[in-house]
Amino acid sequence: MKYTVGVIVAVLVIGGVIVGYSLGNDGKKSANTSATSNSQPSASAQVLDLSGRGLKTVDASVYSQTGTTDLTLSNNSIKTLPSQMGKMTNVVIFRIDHNLLEGSLIGEIRQMAKLKQLDISYNKMTGVPAEIGQLSDLETLDYSYNNISGLPNELANLKNNLRSINLTGNPLSQDKLSKLKAELPNTNIIF
Repeated sequence: MKYTVGVIVAVLVIGGVIVGYSLGNDGKKSANTSATSNSQPSASAQVLDLSGRGLKTVDASVYSQTGTTDLTLSNNSIKTLPSQMGKMTNVVIFRIDHNLLEGSLIGEIRQMAKLKQLDISYNKMTGVPAEIGQLSDLETLDYSYNNISGLPNELANLKNNLRSINLTGNPLSQDKLSKLKAELPNTNIIF
């Protein structure tokens, strides 16, 4: 059978890690496991989905996978993140929603400079680290349903790329929300 429309992509799930494979016009299968620098998730993206696994901690089996571009740790019982998470510098999408995270996200989040989507919703976070303001590629930020009562001034650094920030269900004052709207005039602020 000939494929004239380019490349057909099949996805193979191996132990929670999805590795992309391609079939070319010659019909031969070739592994494509390299992380892309492209901002859009693609067939060659390294996806690590550990959602709903009952995890209480994040260990080296996760943060040593530095080629990961799409990391999902949703629906677990994680209370803290280790500073070594900063080694995952290729992550573009990071979901750690529906966990038990408290306090503020680790400052090493700044090392994930390629982050475009960050979902920390449905946790017990009480603060947003100033280092979030160093994620200049960040497009969507979801801190909904936490216990955030204050926001760092550094969020204003994201005014060029941040398209959406969800703060629904947090005890933020109207004054703080008004200030955020003024600092991020082109961002959809959901509260």
